[in-house]
Amino acid sequence: MVLMYLDQRAIDDIKLNFEKYKDHFEDDTNRWFIKRFSENGWIKESKVQCNEFRFVTEGDYTITDAENVRIIYEALKDLSPAIATDERLWAGMLFCQFWDYVRYRRCKELESGDKQDVLNSFLFMRGTKRSCFINCLARLWWTGFLLYDADSDKHYEAVNFVCENAYASLIVLLSSNGFAANKKLILGVIDAIREREDRGEKIGRYHFVESDKYLNCLGGTQLLDTMSREDVKGKVAGRLERIYGQI
Repeated sequence: MVLMYLDQRAIDDIKLNFEKYKDHFEDDTNRWFIKRFSENGWIKESKVQCNEFRFVTEGDYTITDAENVRIIYEALKDLSPAIATDERLWAGMLFCQFWDYVRYRRCKELESGDKQDVLNSFLFMRGTKRSCFINCLARLWWTGFLLYDADSDKHYEAVNFVCENAYASLIVLLSSNGFAANKKLILGVIDAIREREDRGEKIGRYHFVESDKYLNCLGGTQLLDTMSREDVKGKVAGRLERIYGQI
């Protein structure tokens, strides 16, 4: 399977001339877009190849998001982060190859007709780094990149946990903190929060906000990169216990 990408001219045209396109974002198929892009020479084959894969496009997002993270990350585990920040690749895949997925995952936003909601469904509208975790397809891969646990036989346990707890907002929160580049720090935070859930506490966004805030503050006095995953888990667990009590 060869992944497609859109020429930058196509992306610029969609953003600048939304009115030309808006009536077709709710089409059952992508035929109108394929015809327009093809006529202008805007559809290109990338050099990225992988085994063919299909997304789950039915069911509750709290279940299917985790499954779709696993599907795309397993298929594209060798994709480099540099390529994975390229808006043209994700736009090409959404418009040309995974139309059914974006129609499923962003159905309410597409039905709204709101320009920002519609464009956010296909393109990068919030800056490259943030958009990687907002775009409904790019964020699946980046979630896998951020949370895949190679040291466990349950590689996607952290992914499952995040997807069960307001995935769309949580993954943006986790990716926005100052230590997002260090996987062991993020996994340590999740370990601490998951432990409280395992003991019966209802987990909310505030657990993640408080944990991130604490760890970022800790970074002002300690070198976070020298901490182990267990160190992070212990410190965050202690902080949560002081604030929310012992479970």
